[in-house]
Amino acid sequence: MKTRIATFNVENLFNRYAFLDQPWDERNYENFIQAVGLVSIAGRDGSLVAYSTTNIQRNNTAQAILDIEPDILAVQEIENIETLRIFNNEFLDDYFDRIIVIEGNDPRGIDLGLMIKNNFPCEVLNIRTHVDDGVTKRQTVVNFGYKVRGSVFSRDCLEVDIKVGNSQLCLLVNHLKAQDQTPNSKERRKKQAEKVAEYVTRIVADGKSPIVLGDLNTDILRNHNDDSLQSLNDHPNLTEPFLAEAIPLDWCSHYYTSGKKISKLDYIFVHKDLETAIVDKGIWRKGLTLKCKQYTGDRYPTIGLEHTEASDHCPVWVELDL
Repeated sequence: MKTRIATFNVENLFNRYAFLDQPWDERNYENFIQAVGLVSIAGRDGSLVAYSTTNIQRNNTAQAILDIEPDILAVQEIENIETLRIFNNEFLDDYFDRIIVIEGNDPRGIDLGLMIKNNFPCEVLNIRTHVDDGVTKRQTVVNFGYKVRGSVFSRDCLEVDIKVGNSQLCLLVNHLKAQDQTPNSKERRKKQAEKVAEYVTRIVADGKSPIVLGDLNTDILRNHNDDSLQSLNDHPNLTEPFLAEAIPLDWCSHYYTSGKKISKLDYIFVHKDLETAIVDKGIWRKGLTLKCKQYTGDRYPTIGLEHTEASDHCPVWVELDL
């Protein structure tokens, strides 16, 4: 059975809160997250954007999802399950009928989720969160929102067992530590990847086929001094079909506006036993901002220079014949 599995960092659907990137000062951002349809999105620079403009953006995000026709979609940077349900209903016409979200460790409303196409013949067997996995001992900081110390994952590693036909897949949805130029960011991302690699080994031993997917926040092909994903890239049970592409634009999935750079941050590592089952793959770039001059292909007609792009990331997908 043909099964299309995709990952997409949607860069938040309704709320892009620049103030959430600032030090916590006891402001209750949940009230803003719940105000869907009443307030406009805050730009990354902290400015407010007209609702009519952000409505275009949400439609472009939705169109990118609908155009790749995923059976299973992993999403990053979603506010919460309520927001995802609203987006699915209002902008995707209930394309998905099963939505899985577990609150993660990041207090900024950028969580992980998994969505399954309406009537897609599969069975969700198990759902596991690794939000409480600690480096030593995880600690919740009192009166500090949902801030935690000592957690392995910046958000979570959402683990979902799905039976498709005779195949039992185990999806590991991730959004690893960002490249924020702090001294420990690469080291923390490396520890996160190593922990995911441990899960992969355990999953294979359990007789399941692991698939690691999401925004892993570094470019293996370009950042030669960053070995944070080595444990996944060198794992004997994993393969990443896009890493074989030699031309930079063939593998780029992200545009960084400030640096005007393209890179590959989004990955789908599949179990090596599934390598021969890969019948197609792709990166959908029609939702990229016009600021991305490296891409000269077709775009959606409402894409402009800012605030109308589907995301700063592109949806990435593989199709398996299971």
